[in-house]
Amino acid sequence: MKKTLVLIFSLMTLPAWAFTPESGWWWNPDEPGTGFAIEIQDDKVFAAFYVYDDLGNPIWYTAVGDIQGNSYFDNDRDYTFGGTCIDCSYTTPTTLIGDGGPVTIDFLTETTATIQFGGSVKHIERYNFFLGDELEKMRGEWQVVYDVSEFTNNFPFIADVLIFRQTEVFQGDYLVTGCRSESTSFNTCTNYALNNNDMAAYYDTDFDELVVVVRDDDDYYLAFYLKTGLDQFDGEAYSYLVGSSPNFNENGFPVRGFRSASYTFVATGTGPSKSEATEQDRKPGISTLLDKKPSLKKTPMDQAKADRLAAIVKKLEAKLGK
Repeated sequence: MKKTLVLIFSLMTLPAWAFTPESGWWWNPDEPGTGFAIEIQDDKVFAAFYVYDDLGNPIWYTAVGDIQGNSYFDNDRDYTFGGTCIDCSYTTPTTLIGDGGPVTIDFLTETTATIQFGGSVKHIERYNFFLGDELEKMRGEWQVVYDVSEFTNNFPFIADVLIFRQTEVFQGDYLVTGCRSESTSFNTCTNYALNNNDMAAYYDTDFDELVVVVRDDDDYYLAFYLKTGLDQFDGEAYSYLVGSSPNFNENGFPVRGFRSASYTFVATGTGPSKSEATEQDRKPGISTLLDKKPSLKKTPMDQAKADRLAAIVKKLEAKLGK
């Protein structure tokens, strides 16, 4: 099945959009034993490096400066030594400004980057030490914002809450499944949410993209394709009729998501679970808020790419039982 999905998705790439690099611990998985603490606040970066000198002795560098163009950092490393041992009286350390030489960090996505010291360029990524693989890491509650400014005369943004609840294998596909939350009062998938707004997602490891389908209401689905970090994602969403396919030659609406509750919180919460709703209780979906026909993309998606993506969407729809 994986080989089939690789062929289906082989030429598809995401459009360009802004992203925010994540703060946290970063590392080069090919060279464990070193690491980079990168803290981003507004357009400023503070980075600390635990690395080693030519003799293998641990050495301490820091760097501070601006992010250029949303994703590029270029400055000198400051070398610090002579500080206080962990249980000693305080001694002021010595910092040699710029003594470590230049360092550049080029953020490629929320959680991947290249780092360059002199002539050496290394791949680094946000350190995922606990959350699991690319599907397991999605488990939890996510606050989502859709930019629908091209689709409505009303307020240009719509909010949503999605819960990725569990990983499972369905018809040979490894998926993460869940729901649109019934309300912010429930941090889990109630019976109502599972019966009316269930969700399934597949991660394509060859292209590092998450494809998601949510049952928006009785008449519409929402399809997403996303770049995912540990705590945020960015991408596009498409609203389309049940029984049809999303039209990827039309503009989708940009979407951003941010983790708002951990998997542990979602999995161990004790909130109520409502019984299956009756027909008149079902709520309309996002599609009912859109009142403009989407325009065609300036550069239409190649039809072969659209067909490949639609095939993955259909496999996810099968999990939703419609």
